[in-house]
Amino acid sequence: MFAVVPDPIPARMRGLNRAEVCDVNFLEAVRAWSGIPRPRPAPDAPILPGSTLTAAAFGELFESQLLSRQLDLMARVLRVQNKVFYTIGSSGHEGNALLARACRHTDPAFLHYRSGAFMAERARLVPGMDPVRDAALSFAASADDPASGGRHKVWGSKPLWVLPQTSTIASHLPKAVGTALAIESGRRLSQPLPIPADSIVMCSFGDASANHATAQTAFNTAMWSAYQKLPVPILFVCEDNGLGISVKTPEGWIAERFSRQPGLDYFFADGLDLAAGHAQVQAAVEHCRRMRRPTFLHLRTTRLMGHAGTDFEVEWRALAELCAAEAQDPLLRSAQIALESGWMDAAGVEAAYETLRARCMAAAIDADTRPKLQTLQEVITPLAPYTPAAVQAEAERVAPIEARQALYGGADSLPEGQPPRHLAIQINHGLQELLGKYPQALLFGEDVAQKGGVYT
Repeated sequence: MFAVVPDPIPARMRGLNRAEVCDVNFLEAVRAWSGIPRPRPAPDAPILPGSTLTAAAFGELFESQLLSRQLDLMARVLRVQNKVFYTIGSSGHEGNALLARACRHTDPAFLHYRSGAFMAERARLVPGMDPVRDAALSFAASADDPASGGRHKVWGSKPLWVLPQTSTIASHLPKAVGTALAIESGRRLSQPLPIPADSIVMCSFGDASANHATAQTAFNTAMWSAYQKLPVPILFVCEDNGLGISVKTPEGWIAERFSRQPGLDYFFADGLDLAAGHAQVQAAVEHCRRMRRPTFLHLRTTRLMGHAGTDFEVEWRALAELCAAEAQDPLLRSAQIALESGWMDAAGVEAAYETLRARCMAAAIDADTRPKLQTLQEVITPLAPYTPAAVQAEAERVAPIEARQALYGGADSLPEGQPPRHLAIQINHGLQELLGKYPQALLFGEDVAQKGGVYT
């Protein structure tokens, strides 16, 4: 690993915030590299001996990492100018680009908020996508933001099958499990799917979020289903940086908690090293797709620049601890791989870094000129469309008569031809009507069974 800023900080670093320190660390490490590079590998050859990652794939992953980092740096610079309104960044988590590489763009993704590199890498898979523009519009809270329309900085994209989420802790995990169940249920019910039938769901989250009650319900549902031999093709990705905002996760807890669970298959990968982590990330994705079982990928990461721009870590973390985290910067390792392998030289790495910096800044400046939400009506119009006529029409629509007769066992058994019945019976008839009208619907719960429960 490259040498990093020691403790205490030298004079040239004094007065810099931690984002600026990470920026300077990277540039100085690249400029100071004095190793002997290997002969430049062929694009389809391993980037380093023994790695399953090809040189061409590494080059693209490294670019996605650099792009994500420059988005974070841009946000910190422009926040003080009131041109950016969200500074929870992805720095230290750039190894999640490996996930985007291993998955398909049609695999629904429910993402942790530190997923800039994932988005940059997945955007390669669909022509015409511009992850820098989309992120800049989101950071600037522009009404042109394709993910949230200027309401909240989220990672999301319809073409990339990234379902937008808020940063509410673990709220996306149950939805991800439901989507995985729906993929298999749709196939079983002969319902058309908008994605390939062998798709998986990728759901990422932080190590602290894994303890949340909402996350626990998702894990339990997935494992409970798998224990009964029901397919649940979901890849849970715990991006473990060892911190829950300002509280440390006990060392070894994630591995101890999730490596021996019934119905959950555990993998570990080093997200700080692209060359080393690639094989296990690939293995986890392929296992989930082939076995259709809940799979848990424990991805090693670190957290740089604090929880967010408002988190002044120097006030509560020891300087030596901060420097140690910054020494684990995955971009330092990726730059080292690029130089050692002979894939890039120092001038090329620095040029790529600065080119992406300029691109991100230009996109942010342009995004600042785009319209923003100004009125209450603009905020709520697409969120809560009030269409009572359409709702009434759909409520009155019934399934075709043939389907209803088959459901009830003949024309003489239709409920409208029966005498008044107890409300419990009518509720069951209502549920039957809905299931006939929407054949893709499923009903499940604690007392859903042949008898119908003790309360009928």
